[in-house]
Amino acid sequence: MFRAVSKARNHKGFTLLELLVVAAIIAIIAAIAIPQLLNAKRSAWESRAKATLRSYGETEMAYQNTNNDRFWGTWDALVKTDYLAVGYSKANIIENYSLWETVNNFSALGGEISYGIGDRTFTVVAFPRKTTPPGYLATFCIREDQTLRVYRDTTPGAKEWGEDGDYGGLTWEPIR
Repeated sequence: MFRAVSKARNHKGFTLLELLVVAAIIAIIAAIAIPQLLNAKRSAWESRAKATLRSYGETEMAYQNTNNDRFWGTWDALVKTDYLAVGYSKANIIENYSLWETVNNFSALGGEISYGIGDRTFTVVAFPRKTTPPGYLATFCIREDQTLRVYRDTTPGAKEWGEDGDYGGLTWEPIR
């Protein structure tokens, strides 16, 4: 009447409990690894922005030396004279960043032409595009002194650089 139940188990598959344990371990590893991978991606974008800005500063120095220390070059002047590769623009030279530049040759604005660059400046700012979350990527700049700087806003509740046109708490901290 009673059948003997065999205690032998079919070892062709995994039990539900074993599968759940493996899934939990994979979920824990993913929860640890994904933020680290995203942080590494952000760091890579910022490193590329800094390296490109340093290159841009060196390009400006080379352009200025070629032109007898008289003036800095604008983006168009640097492309025309092959200091920057054709095909790049301020919007595509750095992934997830756009560039803004200003070149001031003050003596050319009505003053006497001098042979030094003491009254001439350039500033190039790499700022994150609107496609990235606010505060995810830092804003960087380089000036004629070849010092790379990072933007810090000390104003409480500060917005992104240039978002509202108010630069009240703006500070540029040098990066070593």
